[in-house]
Amino acid sequence: MAHATKDRNEGAGVKIRALLLGGQSVTPQQAARQVAESFATEIEGTLRGQAPGLATQEIHAAVRGVLERGLCAMFVPDEQAHGSHSAQLPVTNLRPSDVIEKRKVRMSLASLYRSVEASKFYCVVPAGQTNGREFPAWQFADPVPELLPAVLLALQGALRTEVHAFLVTSEDALNELAPAEVLAGAPFETRTSLHSSQQRLMQLPAGERQRKVLALINGSGKSMAA
Repeated sequence: MAHATKDRNEGAGVKIRALLLGGQSVTPQQAARQVAESFATEIEGTLRGQAPGLATQEIHAAVRGVLERGLCAMFVPDEQAHGSHSAQLPVTNLRPSDVIEKRKVRMSLASLYRSVEASKFYCVVPAGQTNGREFPAWQFADPVPELLPAVLLALQGALRTEVHAFLVTSEDALNELAPAEVLAGAPFETRTSLHSSQQRLMQLPAGERQRKVLALINGSGKSMAA
């Protein structure tokens, strides 16, 4: 049975390369990424016409990530899949009630709101709205809750959009990783590969990774405090 599954997966990988990518020499993972990107772009185009408020970069990345994981599960051989990153950071946002119901934190809704005021977590305005709160899900992945408060304190005074943009944007000083990835020691789920230098950075002790992010804020003009 295992051999049959392996043969079927390998055959599917060949078909995906030949039929969908015109015979280019790519891996099944790369094929899945390109197909997922194509579908995500098409979905984004539809949203722009029917629900412009949902046509955001975060939605595009989330859709692409879901499609890519599904395609990989179907077409990537088991031994290759097991070699990929098992711990990845989500790129979605959670409503406050979802944070509590999914047990991302052990606190009440009121305490969650107070944790934002205390710079323990941060929130963003939901896409297409002018008020309200959503919590980027990556910040609840261990060991981020222990490391994030010092970073948020260093960014105190900045707009919520500026804080979020800084945390999730790749930085040259961090080997093209985002501060969020460095704090977590794990890549965003939208990444399909890591350079060896990026892997070494994320394998550093948690305290050292936090110091690198703080050094970027304090020493490279990233301080946004008023």
